[in-house]
Amino acid sequence: MQIIIKNYYSALGVSQKDILLINKELSLPVGLRLSPFARPRRKEMLNEAIRWPKGKSQEKRITSEIYRSGVFVIGVGKPGKEAAPAFKRRHYITGEITNNPNDMNPFVMKRGKKVGNDLTFGTLFEQIEHLMRADMFGLELLGTLIFRMAFMLDHEKNKKNQWRYLPPKKSLSVLRKRLPRIGEVPVDVFLYFLDVLALNEDVKMHTLGHENAQHDYGRVNTLLTFAHLVAVLLSRRSLAKFAGAFARPPSGMAPLPKIKGLFETYPLLSPNLS
Repeated sequence: MQIIIKNYYSALGVSQKDILLINKELSLPVGLRLSPFARPRRKEMLNEAIRWPKGKSQEKRITSEIYRSGVFVIGVGKPGKEAAPAFKRRHYITGEITNNPNDMNPFVMKRGKKVGNDLTFGTLFEQIEHLMRADMFGLELLGTLIFRMAFMLDHEKNKKNQWRYLPPKKSLSVLRKRLPRIGEVPVDVFLYFLDVLALNEDVKMHTLGHENAQHDYGRVNTLLTFAHLVAVLLSRRSLAKFAGAFARPPSGMAPLPKIKGLFETYPLLSPNLS
C-alpha cells in the first residue's frame, strides 16, 4: 500500500486490514469501460420501471416497493408530479413542449408512514454536507459507493430477474458504524433512495428523448454529481469548478469526471492501492 495513503487512513482510525478488504470490494476492474458496462443494466431497469402500475391522478398514486430494510420501505408512487397534464417540459430531441408521463415520486416509508417531505436535490445535498462534521472516512466511503452506483457496479439480479442494488457487505458494515444515519434514515436506506432517484432520472431522460440509456444523462450524471459534491467536501475537488459546472450542459448537473484524477479523488476505487 502506498505509504501516504496508508498513513492518511491510519490517522482516521482505519486499520490496514479494513482498507484492504474494502478496496478489494470497491476497486474498479482493470480496463472496464464504465458507461458501456452500465447501459444494458440501466435499460432493463428503466423498462421495468415504466411498466410499474400508475394511478389515475397525483392523489390516487399506485405505489411499488423496490427496497425494504428493517422497518423502512423505499419505492415509488405513480404518477409523479411531472406526469401532470399541466406540467411542461421540452422534449430534448423534437423540442416539443410536453409533460413527462412516466414520472415517478420516490419515497421512503417507515412503518407505513412517509418519512419527511419530498426529498429534493437541494435537501439531499444539505444532508450530505452535514456529514463533513461527522466522519471523514465515512464520507469518503459514501462517495465511493455512490460513484459505483452510478454505473450499477453493485447491482445484481434477484429471483424475479430484476436488477437491484446490493451494497458490498464489508463496505456497508464499516459505513454503518461511521455514518449510522443521514437525515432521518439509516445510511443504507439513504443509498437505496439515491438508487431509486437515479432510476427516475433515467426514466425521465428516456421519455424525453435520450432513449434506452444510450448516454450518461440521467442516472450516471445524477449520481456523479453527488459523488462530486462529496469530493468537494473532502477537499479533493474544487468548489468553484463544481459550482461552475451547473451553468454548463447537462443542465442542473455537475458530474465528477469518470477518469481524470479519479483515483486521487477516491483511492478506494484504485486497483493498484495495495
